[in-house]
Amino acid sequence: MNYIKHLNNTFAMMDQVQTFKPYHISLYLVLFRMWNTNRFENPISISRKETMQLARIGSPNTYTQALKELHRHQFIRYDPSYDKTKGSLIILYRFDTISCTPSVSKMSPSINIQTTHTIEEDEKSISNSKNENMKNNQCSSGGAAHSAERVPPLQHIQIYFQEKGHPKTEAERFFNYYESNGWLIGGKSPMKDWKAAARNWILNIKRFEKKSLDAEHHVLSLPKGSRSTNEVHKKQFHEKHRPYKQSVAERSRSTSLHPTSPPPSSVNYEEPL
Repeated sequence: MNYIKHLNNTFAMMDQVQTFKPYHISLYLVLFRMWNTNRFENPISISRKETMQLARIGSPNTYTQALKELHRHQFIRYDPSYDKTKGSLIILYRFDTISCTPSVSKMSPSINIQTTHTIEEDEKSISNSKNENMKNNQCSSGGAAHSAERVPPLQHIQIYFQEKGHPKTEAERFFNYYESNGWLIGGKSPMKDWKAAARNWILNIKRFEKKSLDAEHHVLSLPKGSRSTNEVHKKQFHEKHRPYKQSVAERSRSTSLHPTSPPPSSVNYEEPL
């Protein structure tokens, strides 16, 4: 099968469907990869969870709608399975044997060069370039490639945490923590399995919750006088800095200490005016 011609014709026909969205194309490419792994033999069995993750589709409704629309436009044949133990069956049609006119596809090549290579020569050159790239990757350190494979998308982490019964915020804490330290375990060794690290993270969440509950029960079990020293310190502080307030008796005693003028005497009033 000439998969280059197949994909070119497929994309040319997809350009004519105005209702297709990016997730239609990504889903078809994932199905094509699975078909290629199966040596282009029909049908192929798919799993909804795995296919959604590879196609970067987060909604099951969007995923099902995209499969039905690909089936309706005759890019695939979709036989859904309602049995949890069996996957749905997909049949992909071959488009490498048809010829699409240039007017079908609106995309024009960036470089227009006339070549006389045959299909066999093109496939041979592609295979040689793949082998060279594989050799170069093996000779290189490979640290960047391994790190790119090691870092999972945030959406995959959120889906995994939701399956384990934890909210998306906890998945974001996990992602932000390891994103900040370069996805290293203990700050030293690179992470090999992010799902195993996520399971340890979830176990630590349960341990922290248990420790906090044990500490709260310990405080409640203490006598009232020894539950916390903060209340004693607060009471002493308020007593020390309490504003001075004099009572009425204290004010009367304080005023009696000041000298006062003697009361008027009747002797003074016997003199003539």
